[in-house]
Amino acid sequence: MAVTIAPTERVANLEALSDTARDELAAMLVDVFTRLDSLYEQPLPYMMWLMQSPSGGGEWSDAWFHIEIVSPWRAAGVPRFIAAAEVAGGEFFNPVIPEVLAEQLRALG
Repeated sequence: MAVTIAPTERVANLEALSDTARDELAAMLVDVFTRLDSLYEQPLPYMMWLMQSPSGGGEWSDAWFHIEIVSPWRAAGVPRFIAAAEVAGGEFFNPVIPEVLAEQLRALG
């Protein structure tokens, strides 16, 4: 399962968000993790990373800050095994239908 959180307007990095936007992002993350834990009625293991423009200067007009959250589970307590093609290609497949997961998470709110 994978969840992506991104601002609706292009922002290069976390630092570029306003104080209000950062507060809203923090509240959204709490809400998302609460829903993910509720999905299987137990804490969901996950990995999270922030994708943003590189530090150290330079102009990155195409950078779009976003957060990716991935769980190693494909169902409650059932590990998802990553295939060699995913590792080799750097493209990981989401074993759930995104619209179905989105509806399930909305229903938990």
